[in-house]
Order: sequence, then structure tokens, then C-alpha cells
Amino acid sequence: MEPEEEPTAVAKRRAAENSLWQQRLPAWRPLMTPSCVSFIFVMFSITFLILGALILDASGRTVEQSKRYDNQCTDGEFCFINLKIEEDMDAPVYFYYKLVNFYQNHRSYVMDYDIQQLRGDVDDTSSCTFDDTKTRDGKTVYPCGLIANSFFNDIFNATVVRGSGDVVDLKGNDWDGSDISWESDRNQKFKNASDPIDPSEISRIGTQGNTLPLPTDQDFQVWFRVAGLPRFNKLYRKIGETSLKKGDTLKIGIMNNFKVGGFGGEKHIYISTTTWLGGSNYFLGSCYIIVGIMCALYATVMLLKRCLDPRPLGQMKYYAWTGLGATNPDG
Repeated sequence: MEPEEEPTAVAKRRAAENSLWQQRLPAWRPLMTPSCVSFIFVMFSITFLILGALILDASGRTVEQSKRYDNQCTDGEFCFINLKIEEDMDAPVYFYYKLVNFYQNHRSYVMDYDIQQLRGDVDDTSSCTFDDTKTRDGKTVYPCGLIANSFFNDIFNATVVRGSGDVVDLKGNDWDGSDISWESDRNQKFKNASDPIDPSEISRIGTQGNTLPLPTDQDFQVWFRVAGLPRFNKLYRKIGETSLKKGDTLKIGIMNNFKVGGFGGEKHIYISTTTWLGGSNYFLGSCYIIVGIMCALYATVMLLKRCLDPRPLGQMKYYAWTGLGATNPDG
């Protein structure tokens, strides 16, 4: 019996003899008639209109209130502001700070951090760009970069003054900061140094003279999730158990550390309830409604064209080219 010949290079490159590799799988090639396309647009229209209505309804059931405070508090001093509750807000109520005219989306700002340092390698500042945010007085800045050195360091506390005069001090589960950052940030992205920090080699003083937070600080992790627009809210605490009633007053104590006057910014207190959608999002609901209306209009136009000026499918005269370069078949 003769030995089998070795396959040639061409044979090795040949596709396998099966329906997948030889492209013989059954396929569905729908005929997209005007009626079929109109039906598809009608279904899209109904779906988008329903989704848009649900989103707008959820946004309408979200209760929000805000108040500006940078124009009422002196930089570097402690102050109080009162926020009168205008509608009932059932727990949980989310407490945010809001910044206006602060551009976290600048490329130099977004890229200025060192991920290895944030994961525990304190001495690694190679990815940080600006010298002022990398070293100070001959010491390594920890954490380095523009994001860390511009950390929002205002401090808040709050009490609720009921309409009856009772005072509820918000603390514990009613001033909860243990679950305000992304779970992936807490468990994977940010880690403290494994060894104790040597103050003679490491500086935790920021460019404004403030003490920089450690990477595992959840307020820092929230700040590190940079915003795409110059007007943004960031979660500070969650009021988990105490509902706010109409007529109550939320008395907020603020250590006003973060300066915004230099860039014409504003600082606000912002509180909100949530629904299945999260916070309110009228823009998203409006977009769904607009797209649904456009689909409905397009389907209507196609159906009217089909009814008023029908054309049988497959007429070969429409395949004849009569444009530039066309020849006359009659000579």
C-alpha cells in the first residue's frame, strides 16, 4: 500500500467543504416593498412614542430642587444655607453638588493622571503632565495630575427642620457616602498604597494648599468620573431613610473651600429623587418622541404615495438608463 501524499500548499489553504465555509447556508432575502417599509416605520413609530411617553412620565415624577450658594458663602469659611422643600420627596433622596462653567472635558485635564499610581504604585508619576501636579518641594505628589489636584473639597452636613419645629440630624444611613461611586472603581480601579506613605518623600498637598484625598476615598472616585459638559452634578451623599415633606427646611452647613471666582463658576446644592429611569431626563424622552413622530410622518407619506400614485413592482422599463451615455435601442 502506497503512503499518502502530503497535501500541497494550495490544498492547505483551501476552505473546508461545508456549507459555512463554502457560503451555501440558507438565507432570507426579504422583498422590501413600499407597504412593508411603511409597516416597519409604523412599528418603529409606535415603539418610540411609547418609550418617549414613559420616559417623560418618569421624569415628571422626579422631584428636584437646587440652590446656589457660592454667592452666599465666603471663601474659606463655614456658612449655612436653607433650602425650603416645595414638594414631598420620599426616601431615598440624593444630595448632589453642582458646578457651572467648570470644564472637566478638556483633553489635557482628562488625560492628566497616572493609573498605576492610583492602583498603589505611589512613586509612578510618569503619565502626569504638569510639573506642579507631579512634584512639590522635591517630593512626589500623591495622587498626581490635574484631576486629583482640582478635587472638589467643599464639606457638607445637613439637618431637617420639620414644619412642626422638630429637628432631624442627618447622619448614618441618612447621610450615606458608602455607595456613591461606581462598584468597579471601588473594587478594581482605585487602590491605596500597600506600604505606609513616607511624608519625607511623598506630598499630599495640592496646588491650592489643600490635602489631597487617597484614591479609595469615594468622593475622590466620584470626582474622577469627569463630566462631558461644563454644567454638571456629582453625587455627594444619599439620604436613605428620612423623607422630606413639603414645608420642611433642609438646613445645610457648608465648609466653603472650593474657589470658583477665578473662572466665573457657580456652585449649587441639588437634591433629587429617582424613578426606574434614575434622575429626570426630559431630553431623552423628547428625542424618542421626535423620532417616533418622524417615523410616523415618513410612513404616512409612503402610504399616500402608494395609494395615490401606485406603481407595479418589477416593471423593466424603469431599469433602462436614459442618462448621459445612454444609447437608443431603436437606432
